[in-house]
Amino acid sequence: MNRRSRVGLSVVAASVLGIVPSWANVPVTAEETLRTLTVGTNGTFTVSSDGTPKLAHVVTVDEPGIRGPHYGIAGEVRYHGVQGLGYLEMWNILPQGEFFTRALAAAGPMKAISGSSDWRPFLLPFFNEPGAAPPTRLIVNIVLPGAGSVEVRALRLMQFADDQNPLAGGAWWDDSMGGLIGGSAGALLGCLGALIGWLSSRGRARVFVLSALALIAGTSVLLLLTGALAWMRAQPYEVYYPLLLVGLLGTVIPLGLLPAIRRQYQDVELRRMQALDLR
Repeated sequence: MNRRSRVGLSVVAASVLGIVPSWANVPVTAEETLRTLTVGTNGTFTVSSDGTPKLAHVVTVDEPGIRGPHYGIAGEVRYHGVQGLGYLEMWNILPQGEFFTRALAAAGPMKAISGSSDWRPFLLPFFNEPGAAPPTRLIVNIVLPGAGSVEVRALRLMQFADDQNPLAGGAWWDDSMGGLIGGSAGALLGCLGALIGWLSSRGRARVFVLSALALIAGTSVLLLLTGALAWMRAQPYEVYYPLLLVGLLGTVIPLGLLPAIRRQYQDVELRRMQALDLR
C-alpha cells in the first residue's frame, strides 16, 4: 500500500470513529495569511559570505497550523554580488516524511539568487497531497554557493485555497492560456507561410505576399519585445516563453525568406518577358 493510500485510510477510519482531524475534509476556499514571521534584526535577516559556501538558517515555524494542501512562505529578498546560483529553500517536516521547496527558477517569485537585485517578492510554495496530514514544522534557509550578501524581510506564512495555484498570482495568464497562445500563433504562422510559399512560387499576389511578410516580421518584433519585458518583470515561464518563441520565429523566418521570395518574383517576371519576346 502506498503512502497516500495509508493516509487516506487513516482519515476514513478516524471519520467512522467520529474522530475527525482538524485538517481532514475541511476545504480551504480563500487565500489567507496565517501569521507574520519575525526574523533577524529589526525584521530583516542578513547573511553574507566572502567566498565560502554557506547555509544560513532564517526561521523555523513549529506547528504552523496549516489546514489545506496548498501553502507557502512569502516575503521579500534583496541581494548584492552573489556569485554562482544561490537560493531560498523551505523544508517541510510532515508525518509522512521530509520534503523541500527550492527557489531555483529563471524568473518569477521562485527566481534563484544570483548577481544583484533590489527588493523583490519571493514565494516558497508546497503542494501537499489532498487529505494528507499537514506539516508539523517548516524551516527556511538561505544557501550561498560563494561570495555575496542576501537580505530577507516581511516573511508571511500563507494558506492558499485548495484550487489555487499561488505561482499564477500576478501573472498575465496561466499555463493553459500560454499553451493556447503559442499553439494558435504557431498554427497561424504555418498557414500564412504555406499560402505565401504557394503564391510566391507561382509569381502571384506580389504586393500581398511582401506586405504579409513585413506585417508578420513587424508583429513578431513587438511580441519579442513584449516577451523580453515579461521576462524582466519576472513573469512565469508560461507567459514569457510563448511570446519569445513566436516572436523569434516570426522575425527570423520572414526576414530570412524575403531575399529568396523577391528572387522568385524576379525570375517569374523575367520568364514572362522572355515569353513575350518570343511571340
